[in-house]
Amino acid sequence: MTRSLILHVANIALCLSLAFIGSCATSPEVNDQDDGYSEEEKRLIIRAKKEMEIGRNMAGRLLRFYGVYNDQKLVRYVNEVGNYVASRSQFAERRFMFDILNTEDINAYACPGGYILLTVGAVRNASSEAELAAVIAHEIAHVGKEHMLNKLASMSEDEMDGKKSGPQKNLPEEVTVRKRPDAEESAAGALLAKYIGGNIAGLNALKAAKAGMSIILEKGLGADLEFEADVEGARYAIDGGYYPYALTDFLCRIHIKKGFSKEDCFDGKPSKKSSKKDSILDKTHPSVPQRIANIMSHLQKIDAKEIVGAKGRKRFKAMKKRLPPAANAKQG
Repeated sequence: MTRSLILHVANIALCLSLAFIGSCATSPEVNDQDDGYSEEEKRLIIRAKKEMEIGRNMAGRLLRFYGVYNDQKLVRYVNEVGNYVASRSQFAERRFMFDILNTEDINAYACPGGYILLTVGAVRNASSEAELAAVIAHEIAHVGKEHMLNKLASMSEDEMDGKKSGPQKNLPEEVTVRKRPDAEESAAGALLAKYIGGNIAGLNALKAAKAGMSIILEKGLGADLEFEADVEGARYAIDGGYYPYALTDFLCRIHIKKGFSKEDCFDGKPSKKSSKKDSILDKTHPSVPQRIANIMSHLQKIDAKEIVGAKGRKRFKAMKKRLPPAANAKQG
């Protein structure tokens, strides 16, 4: 990708991210037919627009449902850690935007285009900056590898509409909380369609965003992509100088919170049934023992025991004090 093309795509990301947080009144007008770009470069620009518009819509739905935990110092810290980890990946030229969802559910969401949302519960249950960085790095891998975008692009119309597998009866409320009107149903619907709708490179942004919500909240991306994101994310965090076993420590801690033993974390098997209700994380990801076994296999290959990484507990502990008391945070 040429430098001018990188700058063009970065400008799209900036404009759409500003629109996402309310700094732009209308969607940016980007001329995809700029002279000087090859057909392939134009295709990449259109793809970037599509990706960011779908991701912005998905992130908006999550923020609307959960609410945002609006502590600017903490959000700025999360962005600092996230962008640092991203700079250690092969996606350093991408723009990432991080925010915190006001729910005690332990999860993090990667929306296409670089919108990454962590929950208050995820931050609270981390014990160090290294663990926070590892969780974020997993989501960066999802975005950078375009896992969601490729999944959506491969879906048929029936799959996109949820028809192929029959009616979806028990979708979480998050999927439907921001149902969009058809484009011509109302003035608001028409404006919305102009803003983020339309078939971009053959994929309808509104329909794709709804299908994407079903994937991240119910169906999951699939074990292979989650395993890839775990290994890639661990690599980015390690390359950033963080403690190699941060992600396995985090995963084991949340597994123990569900009533399992530490030994269960490392047996490499699908989890036994917990007495506690399955979370969205449980439904959409492989079991913690399977994920840990996959990560440990990678760490053994790179001789991670010989790597001295930082945990960053002091700074993280100071930032965690900015979280709300657990009883006051919204439960998902």
